Amino acid sequence: MPSLAVIVVNWNGRDLLPDCIGSLLSNGYDPLRIILVDNGSEDDSVAFCRDAFPSVEIVASPDNTYWAGGNNLGLRHLAGHPDADFVLLLNNDTVVPEGSLRTLVDALADDPSAWAAGPRILYAAEPSRIWYDGGIVGRYSGWVRHDGIRQTAGRRGFETRHVDFVTGCALLLRREAIAAIGELDERYTLYAEDTDYCLRIREAGGRILHVPRSIVLHKVSASVGDASPRKFYLRSRSHIRLLKRHWHGWRRLPLVPSQVAYFLGHAVWHLWHGRRSVAFALLSGAVDELAGRPQARF
Repeated sequence: MPSLAVIVVNWNGRDLLPDCIGSLLSNGYDPLRIILVDNGSEDDSVAFCRDAFPSVEIVASPDNTYWAGGNNLGLRHLAGHPDADFVLLLNNDTVVPEGSLRTLVDALADDPSAWAAGPRILYAAEPSRIWYDGGIVGRYSGWVRHDGIRQTAGRRGFETRHVDFVTGCALLLRREAIAAIGELDERYTLYAEDTDYCLRIREAGGRILHVPRSIVLHKVSASVGDASPRKFYLRSRSHIRLLKRHWHGWRRLPLVPSQVAYFLGHAVWHLWHGRRSVAFALLSGAVDELAGRPQARF
C-alpha cells in the first residue's frame, strides 16, 4: 500500500484521543504514520498520548494555532521526513472504522486527475445519518454546503464522484498536491480553510474526489459547541473572506442578493428559536470582515 501519514490537530481533546488514535492504529493500514499536533493544550493530552500511543509522533506548539496553523505545523514536520505518498488531515473528534483508510487511499491513487479526496462522514451519535456526503459550492450564489446532510445513509448511493470540496474533518491529499498548493491559509482562524484549499486545488487544475465507501464517524462540534456565538461569528468572517478571495469582477454581482438572503435568513431563524446572541454574532462576523475590523470577542 502507498505510505500514509495522518495529521491530527488537538486542543484540550484528551478525552477524544483514545477513540480517534485507537481507530487509526486498529485500521489495518501499513505503512502508517500518525502525527499529533497539540495546540497548546492545558489538559494532559500530550502526556497521555506519549504513554498510551508511543508510536505516535508528537509536535507540541506552545500556542493555539487553530486548525490551519496546527495542520501546517504537521505538514512542516512531514517535510523534514518526506516519505509519505498521501497525507490525511483528520479531526481529533472522529473515529475511523476498519478498512476506511485503505478504501480512501485506493480511490485517490486510482484517479490521477484527483489531488484530494474525502470519505462519507456520519454523525457518531447517530451513524445512520449523514453529516457530509460531498461538498457543493454555488458558482454564482457563493453558498457552501454539505451534500446529503442529515439524510439517511442507506438511501444514498456509493458511487465515487468528483465534488467541489472536501471537509477538513477528513481531507486526504496527494504529496504532489501539497507541493503545488503549499500550506493552508491561517488567516481564516476557524472554518472555510478546507474549502479555500480545495478551491485552490481546482484553480491549479486538480480535481476533488468523494469516496462514499470510506466511512468516518464525527462527534460534531465537540470542540466549539453546536450553538456557540463564537462558532457563528468565526464562520461568518471566514465565509466572507472565502468569497473575497475566490470571486472576482462580475462574479461578485450575483453574490449580493444571495448572500444578503443567506445571512438574514439564518439570523431570523436563530431569532425565531430564541438565540439572539447567535444571530447577532452571525451578522457581526460578516460585517466585521467586510469592514476589515479586528476580531471581536465572543
